[in-house]
This record gives sequence, C-alpha cells and structure tokens, in this order.
Amino acid sequence: MARPSGPDVESRHLLEFAVKAAETFVSAYYQAADSPQRLQILPTLYLADSSIVWNGNPISGNQEFAALLQQMPSTKHDVQSFDCHPLGGGQQAPNMWQVPSLMLTVSGVVTHHTPDSISAQPVSNAPKAATSTGKGKGKARGGGSAPQNWVDAPIDSLPRAFSQSFVLVNLPQEDGGVNCSGGDNKGGMQPLVGKFFVQADNVRFVG
Repeated sequence: MARPSGPDVESRHLLEFAVKAAETFVSAYYQAADSPQRLQILPTLYLADSSIVWNGNPISGNQEFAALLQQMPSTKHDVQSFDCHPLGGGQQAPNMWQVPSLMLTVSGVVTHHTPDSISAQPVSNAPKAATSTGKGKGKARGGGSAPQNWVDAPIDSLPRAFSQSFVLVNLPQEDGGVNCSGGDNKGGMQPLVGKFFVQADNVRFVG
C-alpha cells in the first residue's frame, strides 16, 4: 500500500506537530514564569535579539528581558486557552521534513504578588462574622489583616486578563529553548522534533 501523500497529508502532519509543540511550550513557559528560579530559566527561552513588547513597552533580547524580570513581582498564571499555527515548513524531500516556525497565541489570567496583593497578605484571624456575610464561629488560619474584598486592593494587585503572542523558531544547536516533538506518525511519517526559542513576544494586559 502506498504511503499517503499530498498537501492535505502534509498540512495535517504540520498541524499535529504544532498542537503538540504548543502544549509542551505553554506548559514549560508558564511553569518557568511562575517559578522562584524564573530569572535563571525564562531568559534561556529567548534569543539575544528577540523582539519583545511588554504591555506596550518595547525591549530587545534576553538580557533586557532578564533586567525586566528583576523588577517584576512574582506571578501566578492561569492559562485558559491557546492557539498555534505552523509558519512554513513541510516536506523538502522523501522522508525529510523541515520543522516549521510557530505562531502561538495564549490567553488567561495572571496575578502579580505585589506587597499589597491580596495573594501576598496573611489571612485575617478575625471571626468570620466580622469579615463576611456568611455564618460561622470559626477563625481563619494565619495572622494580620487583609483587604476584605477586591475593591480594597490596589488595581495592580488584582488578577488581570492577559493575551500573549509568540513567534517561535527552531534552533536545535542553541543552548536553552524548549524541546518539542509531535506530528502524525501514521502512514510511515516520522514525528517532527524541534527546539523552540521565542523570536518575538507581545504581551498585553486586557483587564
């Protein structure tokens, strides 16, 4: 039986790879972003000449990005959706595939743990009746006081919706990056393997 071929098969193969690569990259990126070691890990996913726009502020390269990270509070990301498409790539010769670059868009909610954040405040030890409308006589764990509701908190300490767009490029000889593999291995096709770095990054807070 002849091995399936043609534009539809190639497109499916590349799309399958893009989906698996996106899943791997998104997991690795936001785990690194929320890690206590983010300053050591996250810049290794960028290039020396990466183009980055951080909420309207342009910066260039992984060194400037590392300097930005030093000024930022720790974070917790809740990724809600992502979408990924291959850019180029395809079969160059029998059994030889070019790993595509990827366009990846991610959306979700991020909390910045600023000193005034509710997430950074110790839990109030006041009786429940004093801090909520619910009934109960128990006391919350912890000490100190925290804002009673989101209205009391500074705007930059609230959870914020974000949208982040990446252009990812495959550079297997470079140090760092995220190793990704995938693709439809039916019909004799071999899974694709790539090591992806952020070539361009545009993040916006939308809430």
